[in-house]
Amino acid sequence: MEVTTGPAAVRGFRFAGVSAGLKTNPGVRDLGLIVADSDAAAAGVFTTNRVQAAPVVVARQCLARGRLRAIVANSGSANCFTGGPGRKLARDSAAAVARELGCAAGSVAPCSTGVIGHRYDFEKYRRGVSAAVAALSPDGLEDFARAIMTTDTRPKLASVALRLGGVDVTIAGAAKGAGMIEPHMATMLAFIVTDAAVPAAALRAILRRVLPVSFNAITVDGDMSTNDTLILMAGGAASNRRLSPKEVASFEAGVRAVARSLAWQLVYGGEGATRLVAIEVRGARTGAEAFRVARKIANSPLVKTAFFGCDPNVGRIIAAAGAAGVAIDPARLDLQVGGVRIAARGALIVEALPAAQARMREREFRVILDLRQGRARAVVLTSDLSFDYVKINTEYTT
Repeated sequence: MEVTTGPAAVRGFRFAGVSAGLKTNPGVRDLGLIVADSDAAAAGVFTTNRVQAAPVVVARQCLARGRLRAIVANSGSANCFTGGPGRKLARDSAAAVARELGCAAGSVAPCSTGVIGHRYDFEKYRRGVSAAVAALSPDGLEDFARAIMTTDTRPKLASVALRLGGVDVTIAGAAKGAGMIEPHMATMLAFIVTDAAVPAAALRAILRRVLPVSFNAITVDGDMSTNDTLILMAGGAASNRRLSPKEVASFEAGVRAVARSLAWQLVYGGEGATRLVAIEVRGARTGAEAFRVARKIANSPLVKTAFFGCDPNVGRIIAAAGAAGVAIDPARLDLQVGGVRIAARGALIVEALPAAQARMREREFRVILDLRQGRARAVVLTSDLSFDYVKINTEYTT
């Protein structure tokens, strides 16, 4: 399925991204709005962090009925760790959008991203909402994507077109995130919309199946955000007939393709990242064990700094694998880096290291660890850990 990574229009939806003055940089877009022409079927998943931002609490309540009219998202402030006043701010923010659109406040999901512990200026926000409603356009998805960026260096967009239920439909999404990326649900913020008519129950089931191979299979730094939110909306403007099971599977494949592209872009554009590395663990007894080992390798600071230094350090990788809490036999391990086998049956292949080092200088490569204990496999996408990552996060609030 072909995925386009530029902006796309989706029938029945309008988008906007404006500057509300919520960030310190004047004129920078910091308030985004997605609006459906009428209430749309919707499903969402949120961070499993025990510290959850006020908009996460409010948005989850909004999605309980399976319908949404709009999503409003600001950058610059996470509105997290802000207590009762923060929850009131999130509710008031949704209500401000609802007044402009003439809909119920409960049908507007508020989302926020930025510095934890601070609330944004509501009057600036309210004026920004008015400007965003005035700027709504079917072609505004890229503006929206830019408005939700924090340390991102570029907007993340993806879309697919397919034929379902006798009509052409579009699935398009936008996401943000570059640091605090190891979601256990979705990512910092991600939104996918479609003009297909799909009920909320089906959307919820599709998200459950799509997450393990997209947003839940990535990491930048092993840190989970307090604001992680993924929302999927189906507006139904395509007026397709009821989908057959085969067509539902095709629709799910489209959502998966968009989600995986957005997840890939998050890691590719990770804070200070110079490498995109797929960690594949093969030959595990179960998929859960394979994923556990892959995630441990992907999150290891020693492994990630080795990637940055183009160092095919076998010891870093197998030590991380052995610390994953999965029973493995080191005498069986085979390891490849960039298609070069550098360890076989528990022994280092010294003469192969220069070739592996050359492959590691490429922007993207794959690490394959074969446990040789079963038939299960898992893949986790990660980035390297560079000087710039440290610099970005040392200066994040100052």
